[in-house]
Amino acid sequence: MDNSPAAPMGQGLASFLLGLPTTGQADKNPSYAEQSNYLGLFLQDDWKLTRSLTLNLGLRYELDSPTTERYNRTNRGFDFTSPNPVQARALASYASSPIPEVPVSQFRAPGGLLFAGVGGVPRGLWDADRNNFAPRVGLAWSARAATVIRAGYGISFESLGTDRNDVSQQGYSQRTGVTPSLDNGLTFRATLANPFPDGLLAAQGSAAGLATYVGLAPSYFAPSRTAGYMQRWSFTIQRQLASRVLIEAGYLGNRGTAMALGEEYDPIPAIYLSRSPVRDQAANDRLTQAVNNPFYGLAEFTGSNMVGRTVNRSQLLRPYPQFTGVSSDKSAGFSWYHSLHFRAEKRFSHGYTLQASYTWSKFMEAIEMLNPTGPGPHHVISPQDRPHHIVVSGIYEFPFRTRNWTNRIFGGWTAQGIYNGQSGPPIGFGNILFYGDMHDIVLPRSERTVERWFNTDAGFEKNSQKALVSNIRTFPLRLTGLRSDGYNNWDLSLFKNIRLREKLTFQLRAEAQDAFNHAMFAAPNAAPANTLFGQVNSIVGTEQRRISLGGKLTW
Repeated sequence: MDNSPAAPMGQGLASFLLGLPTTGQADKNPSYAEQSNYLGLFLQDDWKLTRSLTLNLGLRYELDSPTTERYNRTNRGFDFTSPNPVQARALASYASSPIPEVPVSQFRAPGGLLFAGVGGVPRGLWDADRNNFAPRVGLAWSARAATVIRAGYGISFESLGTDRNDVSQQGYSQRTGVTPSLDNGLTFRATLANPFPDGLLAAQGSAAGLATYVGLAPSYFAPSRTAGYMQRWSFTIQRQLASRVLIEAGYLGNRGTAMALGEEYDPIPAIYLSRSPVRDQAANDRLTQAVNNPFYGLAEFTGSNMVGRTVNRSQLLRPYPQFTGVSSDKSAGFSWYHSLHFRAEKRFSHGYTLQASYTWSKFMEAIEMLNPTGPGPHHVISPQDRPHHIVVSGIYEFPFRTRNWTNRIFGGWTAQGIYNGQSGPPIGFGNILFYGDMHDIVLPRSERTVERWFNTDAGFEKNSQKALVSNIRTFPLRLTGLRSDGYNNWDLSLFKNIRLREKLTFQLRAEAQDAFNHAMFAAPNAAPANTLFGQVNSIVGTEQRRISLGGKLTW
């Protein structure tokens, strides 16, 4: 139980000493027993077309059955057309004080959540997709005795089952608030010993029907959602050189289709949002102006975000004004990835082995909306994009060999090392006001510091009173040329095997993770109005260099 932070300190302390709560709540959340089934069938075979050419063909079929909840305690979709049960009563109230943008004859409050197994709605969370066929094809050609060319193509589907998504139980949870007094504090009915004298409210479940969650922002799993899939293709050339050296060069491409795209179905219509390149205070003032709330006093809105006598004008402009938002994912996102990779390997001989690989890539995606009212997903660099990635590893056996007791000290030592270097992720700024040239934001590496990671004077509007609001956003979600710190790590180890007897060996091992203690900095502050703008204030991970010594006895 908590005392209200808005109450004066003396009043809250006095209430606490008297055993009288001022505010608080208790939630009753349901359990769920969800289940989904998965079926996968796969056929594959190799054909040796010639002595030097091998063909691999495969076909995979996957059936991801819809998730169900044992007792149907879940939402299942959204009805966008039927009048909400609150519409008629809200219309009567709205008619007394309409806003100019929405004539009384056009006021509507349609839509609401649907429930699994209720009113003919199926139990499954989505409609099963029975068309998930995934072909695979591969070729391997020995062009010469020491040269092999490989190519391949395949499709892989994502999973939508319970290992990736849970049921949604809006309506099955219930919050009970503390009502300490019914006469403005003259007498108290709630105490710390018994804060809920009337007991805890029971959840309505599906009983409220379309009126469930009014005054709030429901979300749902779209029944029409289909499994996204990846198409991947590759081409690689391998060549065996002298001294047991292998080199490889190749290309890899990937195309993601039908990926989850977050969609807001109840946004403020674009015609009311500003397209001004600077802050449009008049448009913002109009959208945030308090107007009469036509849903005031309706029991269905108790405990919601719309219990007051007034609401912002923008709330009544929404397609579903009885909700503060309606969101879901639809299968309309996509991505594309291209990379060139190179690898060299010196196989173990003469006491050492060495491997090195380098990947140069670009990863773009369109799985987010720049504006809720936009025509489609925003094409932008992916937050997982890492243009450069290099890995070098090796093992070296020291060539100390003696025939006497000194071998136990100087012989049998082996060193290992792994280097991992990678570009950092791209940085995004949000819906900011920027006057300059984006190319001026990036600082040369020699000028970059944790106190000034990028050029904070490139043209950012830092006055919060001039920040953009109620506008159509144009600044991109992320910038490909501006990145956080990358990965730069060495792991080193040194170990020695000591043979004590014929069947008894002791290994002494020393390991250093992040041996050179190179901190990997987190993303810099990207809020122009913040006093820490452009500064790095933390690192990624909780520890850096770690050195450990150990021994192992085997027999």
